[in-house]
Amino acid sequence: MSKRWADPSLDSSRRAPRFPLAMPIQYRALEDLVWLNGQIENISRSGVIFRGEKGLPVSTTILMRFELPAEFGGEPGAQVICCGEVVRAILPPAEDDRKVLAARILEYTFVRGA
Repeated sequence: MSKRWADPSLDSSRRAPRFPLAMPIQYRALEDLVWLNGQIENISRSGVIFRGEKGLPVSTTILMRFELPAEFGGEPGAQVICCGEVVRAILPPAEDDRKVLAARILEYTFVRGA
């Protein structure tokens, strides 16, 4: 984990392992109707870090959806639909206009194809 994501108040032995996973994600604030596009940087069972087209304030409740590849976790591929909360919003470097968001996953559902 890079130092910019490290939180010294958390015991790293209790944190869920993170997996680098470069893949598309769609997200929106719970009260919004329009889905925004982003790119996952890494994910764990408890949260996700991604770059998106629009930043959202910390504590915003969000919906997220993305496709897990078949090889992830040894299970068949599935769409994941999550409810979460923005816990960190990071300003991107000047050369990258995508906003970096870290979201805690509160609930999730797997939707597997037929």
